[in-house]
Amino acid sequence: MADTATFDEFVTMRSRHLLRIAYLLSGDHILAEDLLQTALAKSWTAWRRIQGDPEPYVRRVLVNTYNSWWRRRWHGERPTETLPEHAGPSPHSAVDERDQLWRALDRLPRQQRVVLVLRYFEDLTEAEIARTMDISPGAVKAYASRGLATLRLDPTLRALPQADEDAPAGNERLVAVHRRITQRRRSRLSAAAAACLIVVAAISGYALAPGLDRGDVADLPELYRGHRIVARMQASFAQRSAELMWTPGTTDLTLFGDCATGTLPAEVELSVNDAYVTTIACGTRLEFAVARAMTARTAAAWNVRAGQPARITLTVVGAATPSDQRAPDDGVMAVAVAERVPFEQYPLPPRPARLDPLEGPDTAPGRVRLDGPEAQVISGVWRGSLTFRARAQTPGSLLVSVNGIPVENFEWWDYEQGNRAGLLDADSADARRLGLVTGQTVVITVEPEHMTGDWWLTVAPPGT
Repeated sequence: MADTATFDEFVTMRSRHLLRIAYLLSGDHILAEDLLQTALAKSWTAWRRIQGDPEPYVRRVLVNTYNSWWRRRWHGERPTETLPEHAGPSPHSAVDERDQLWRALDRLPRQQRVVLVLRYFEDLTEAEIARTMDISPGAVKAYASRGLATLRLDPTLRALPQADEDAPAGNERLVAVHRRITQRRRSRLSAAAAACLIVVAAISGYALAPGLDRGDVADLPELYRGHRIVARMQASFAQRSAELMWTPGTTDLTLFGDCATGTLPAEVELSVNDAYVTTIACGTRLEFAVARAMTARTAAAWNVRAGQPARITLTVVGAATPSDQRAPDDGVMAVAVAERVPFEQYPLPPRPARLDPLEGPDTAPGRVRLDGPEAQVISGVWRGSLTFRARAQTPGSLLVSVNGIPVENFEWWDYEQGNRAGLLDADSADARRLGLVTGQTVVITVEPEHMTGDWWLTVAPPGT
């Protein structure tokens, strides 16, 4: 176990090395320092539980923090009324040799960039990178190969950037980290107090008609669909609106929301920090079939940051209200917040002695089928949308990428061969990020992970 007393020594001795990683990722000296201090403050919470060398753990926290902050546009230009003074190098140093590699790395997709930094600047093995990024070794190889291929064609590469020599070090950084630890403690206490008040309000307003059972969010197990439930809330339609406050420890989250009603048709709108997320059509019983995964992109759009209090709001829409001179419906609405659990740590059900044969997809014209056990690659022409359908015999996942950018990750956590489906259309954020145009050739990659049985995935253009 890493003793608490060694934390200060670790910050003093190893933070300079970690700052170099932070700079290679962010490309900005000030933001690299911010990233490093944030990662160290987060690591303090788990310091007593760390087994062996703490640096791999801190490195993983740093990479995860960088991924969750990616959409904050660290590397964007920042307008200012007056130009800052530059000490040392010429003001034209933005284009000198020390910045060439940073600029080339900045042009790579985020995952490729992280893999190359860890592999070639930190000399980590593929297995170590896979554990740090929580991806498969095969995905590490793919990201590294694509990134290197792009860099080889970049004519601007000359030298490796160095860490800022004027950045705070030693005791200065240690003092700053301890200040952040104190701030995080205060934030958690404030969030806990707010959550207690909301729970009391929800309980006081939770009144259902006798004899009606619409389900209960409390029935969800702690471990659910590859996640660990970390916060949950349920309220009656009589409240019209309910809020859940919690402090996320990560932005790798999934929101499971649902509502149940009696005779009146109704919907519930789910929002995070006042940003609209989705509208849920109510059934007759809570089943939590609606799941919204939070990515770095959506976390930024919803203003969710690890270590900072966040608010989920459920609002009833389309149901009777007292102003309608009718009794409020007997409905309930609920949401559960879940953090992803690494596959290796998730308690899977026992493997059956005999696996059921894998049911095949329908044979509609125009659909292309890919199947396991190895990764598969096909090319096609973009016609405005792509539909994916998948099925698997065993637990595991299928990562679907288009032109090297992940767009879907289908998962199974049992042996029931559940169908999975996804859509990439021209209006989606992924399609806009890819810059797809009609008639363009696209490369589709399917990478299985943890699969121990058969699987298939179909790709279909629009109208098929």
